[in-house]
Amino acid sequence: MTTQTNNIPTQIENKKMEELFLAIYFNDLKKVIDFKNQFPEIYAKKDSFQIDYNTTFNLINLTFFNQAVWGVDDWVEDMMPFVKKIRQRTEQMLDFWRTEFGQDIKRDVEYNQYYDFFYFDCLADTYEEWLKEEQEDLKKDIREIDLMLMYQAKCFNFAETKKLLEQGAKSDVDLYDEDFSSADSHFGNERELFARTFVVPEFEIFEQKGYNQKFDILEMFSRLLGFAAHEEMYLFLKAYKN
Repeated sequence: MTTQTNNIPTQIENKKMEELFLAIYFNDLKKVIDFKNQFPEIYAKKDSFQIDYNTTFNLINLTFFNQAVWGVDDWVEDMMPFVKKIRQRTEQMLDFWRTEFGQDIKRDVEYNQYYDFFYFDCLADTYEEWLKEEQEDLKKDIREIDLMLMYQAKCFNFAETKKLLEQGAKSDVDLYDEDFSSADSHFGNERELFARTFVVPEFEIFEQKGYNQKFDILEMFSRLLGFAAHEEMYLFLKAYKN
């Protein structure tokens, strides 16, 4: 998604803004405030941070991604002290944004605007194309409404997913011969992968090294975004069943 705005930072400004990206990403409120005070003109362009040459992104959304992943309580017990610490910092960042932009501030992007950044396999543009690609591996007796649910959920189309659930689609049906191939298990497994392999280790290392390390901004963006997207869809499907 390319933002249509005249507020696009220059290449030098965007490079400098990587410091702000990291501060928001890790909920470092003090550094965010310091950056705002020292570089107000660059700070004002935070809604147009260039992730790559063609894509811009509002950095405030990083806080909402953090809220999505650290705000749940179904972590393993020994992780909860760490999770609660990051959650508290996330809430402090949210309070800061609310002071700046109003109490009703919320995530202003849809996950499917950016899913090319975190999907390891390209998702077909239409349900028909996806079905054609998957046809050989699918079980023979699967209802089309359950297949369509998987596709729309993978597209992070929450409105269409809800509509299908209300029409009787099931998120716990295994679509392939192997077990754990339902929508429920897909999003459950993916959220655990993003958490265990990428995001949690990244935050743990930051606790030890702070900013004294090399960062890959694009990779960090992709991982936190992917974790948040799968977490929210997992919880969405779970909440509907409950």
